[in-house]
Parts: sequence; structure tokens; C-alpha cells
Amino acid sequence: MAGRRVKKEVDQFDDLAQSLKAHPSKAQILLEVNPEADGLEEVLTVLRDICIQPVEHQILRKDDPMCIILYLSVGDMGQAVLRLTETGFTRLKGINPRN
Repeated sequence: MAGRRVKKEVDQFDDLAQSLKAHPSKAQILLEVNPEADGLEEVLTVLRDICIQPVEHQILRKDDPMCIILYLSVGDMGQAVLRLTETGFTRLKGINPRN
């Protein structure tokens, strides 16, 4: 049964990642985080430590695992993705804005 749950979670993240549409002016990062460990606050702290402040964020799924999307400036996306992966966030997808 646990195997089915993992597959379902993978599919939900993948479905969200595939449904992302480019924003007209903002970069986006979709992340899967642990709600019990206050994953959103951890993400924001990691970014704050490298002087990146997301323009906004949305919680797309509140279940475990939680999925959030961050909107940030184009120039910050590469550094943000690199730092988040270095600190252990492995389920993420970035998308640049439409030009």
C-alpha cells in the first residue's frame, strides 16, 4: 500500500510541474516540502540567507508532502534553485517567464 501512496505523490508533483505555465514577467519554482517540518519557512530562510526575497508564494497542495510555488525575479532563479538543491530540496522545478 505504501508503494501506491508514493506513486500517487510522484504523479501529483509531476502533474503540477507539467501544468506550470510561464508567467509574463516572473520566474517560478515549484517545490515539494514537508509540512510537518515547516518546509515553507525553511525554504524562505534558505533564500533569505542568500538575499533572495520571493515576490510571492502560493501553497498549491497542503497535504503531505506540501507543494508550493515561489514567484521571484528572473535574475534570482538560478542561484535560488542551486541553493535549494544544495540544502536538500530534491523535488523542484523552475520555469522562466515568457519573453
